[in-house]
Amino acid sequence: MSFRIKLKYSWNRLRFYLSFLLFAFYITIGVLFLFTDTWIDLLPKGRSVIGIVLVLFGCLRFYIAYRRYINKILRIKTSIELKQQESKTEEA
Repeated sequence: MSFRIKLKYSWNRLRFYLSFLLFAFYITIGVLFLFTDTWIDLLPKGRSVIGIVLVLFGCLRFYIAYRRYINKILRIKTSIELKQQESKTEEA
C-alpha cells in the first residue's frame, strides 16, 4: 500500500472523528437548551425550539459525515483493486 493511500485513509478517519466531536458538541448544547435552565436569563422563550434544532442539526451533520466516510472508503478500495488488476495484466 503506498503512502498516498495511507494518507487518504488517515485523513478520511480524522475528518470522521472531527465530525463525531461536532456531533457530540451539538447534542450537548441542544440538551443543555432543552433540559436545563442554563440560558434562561438570555432566552426565556424558545429554548426548546433551539435545542431541538441543534440536536437535529447535529444528527444530520453526523449522518452526512458518516455517508461521506463510507463512500470514500469504497472509492479507495476500488482504486486499489484497479491498480492491482492493472499491475497483474502488465506482468502477464
